[in-house]
Amino acid sequence: MIDLLYKTGEKNRFRVLPRETVKDIALQEVIDYMSGDQEERKILLDVMSKIPSEPSDIIYRQEITRDLIENTSLYEAVKKSIGAIKVLSFYGTGAKRIRDKDNSLASLLEELRELKVWVEVVETLFDALNGNDIKSEGLTALRDALKEITEDEDFKSVKPDIKKIHDDLSNVRGAVVGVTLTADMDIENVTAIEFVDYKPRSSYTIMDVAVGSKIRNPFNDYKYQDPLLVSMTPFMKKHLGRHFGEVKNLIRKHSKYDSRILTNLYSGLVFYLNAAELAERLAEKKYVTSFPEIVENNGIEIRGLYNIRLAVKAESEIVTNDFDFTDNEKIFILTGPNRGGKTIIEQGLGLISVMASLGMVVTADSFKGIPFGNILTHFPIDENLTINYGRLGEEAVRIKDIVRDSDSNTLILFNETFSTTSAADALYLSKDLLHILKDKGSSVIFNTHIHELAACIPEMNSWEGDSRIVSIIMEIKDNRNTFKVRRSSPDTSSYARNIAEKYGITYEQLKGE
Repeated sequence: MIDLLYKTGEKNRFRVLPRETVKDIALQEVIDYMSGDQEERKILLDVMSKIPSEPSDIIYRQEITRDLIENTSLYEAVKKSIGAIKVLSFYGTGAKRIRDKDNSLASLLEELRELKVWVEVVETLFDALNGNDIKSEGLTALRDALKEITEDEDFKSVKPDIKKIHDDLSNVRGAVVGVTLTADMDIENVTAIEFVDYKPRSSYTIMDVAVGSKIRNPFNDYKYQDPLLVSMTPFMKKHLGRHFGEVKNLIRKHSKYDSRILTNLYSGLVFYLNAAELAERLAEKKYVTSFPEIVENNGIEIRGLYNIRLAVKAESEIVTNDFDFTDNEKIFILTGPNRGGKTIIEQGLGLISVMASLGMVVTADSFKGIPFGNILTHFPIDENLTINYGRLGEEAVRIKDIVRDSDSNTLILFNETFSTTSAADALYLSKDLLHILKDKGSSVIFNTHIHELAACIPEMNSWEGDSRIVSIIMEIKDNRNTFKVRRSSPDTSSYARNIAEKYGITYEQLKGE
């Protein structure tokens, strides 16, 4: 069975992002931008929170996304077919199991409709895949599988078989009915009925059935059963019953076809369609995107990075940054003023790694390397959620989980961790935390106001481990935030001056009051 999300079809080749990570990097906000359909959003969250652990799966997905972006007619055909594939999924679940217990003509007609949808989707997708210059391994395999089906002699006969029965059933367009009535205009019985191939016209309709002296509308009366319809039912069943054996034989003849070859692709196709549309929407709005180069590269090299949330919010002037994670530099202590862009850059790094792992375009000029296989976060949470442990106790519990789940292929984003304890305690706790993460070889962005931590970098770099710890800041020029990241020790006076001017509490501003 073909799988469009995993190259080998082994579905356990991923790590699930923790709910905290999904929330902290604002992944749901991106998903909401990708689709307005609630069901699709659920599918996207399920797919996009599972990070592939094999680079081959990342490349496999990337090639499929690229094919859909580069072949407009293919994209439109898949989009057209997705609703029908969803219908096939419905037929294959509870509704199918219920019908299996029902040997009525109505049940067989449902199976006939399912077969008709199946044929139409197979033909539509095969024609689109065969008529475009596709290069991806996944879509090529799907094309070849559909080709094998369409070339089968039984498949070639199923369409005319369905048409013949459909024409026979559809030939009836109306019925001419003779009835006998009681003295007070109640229907006594149906005396004659003839099915015709045209729509009879009359000044009366079934909505105007007289019962005694009162006009009743059967569609507005739940308990009311229209006597004319009741009387006609045996005649209708008899007419349709002539086709029972014919429909049953047709279903049996073509029963070998398994719709799961398409229905198993539903979630993947929903993801790829939305991923391709996201790339197109960003391109239309002139935002730069690129496909990552998935190669062994002694780390990750990103050029022209920006947070996709800024594009979602339609920001016109976006500052981009370059960022590298190497075997020699994995841990970064990030300092800077409030509202200087620290959280935005952290989220941007998390989101671009997720998008790169999923085979999507990324919001950067270029991305080179193997994306992180796991992303963990520690951002401030609602005070109401800390009632059991207190803020520091809650942080301790979460940090233990983060350290336990981290490894050398993990990116960890800390945002103001230990900010509610004293400066001395926060410094002590932060150093111990970075020490163990240095031992484990994890990549870390430690966003903090503890400027003294950066002063301890020489000491921390003497700890065992190949990776150095680096101090980076959100730059300020002429007392203005540039939103650019650069290597530097924290400039405490600059940050304080920036904050003071923002809130109008410098000496000069206060004196001017």
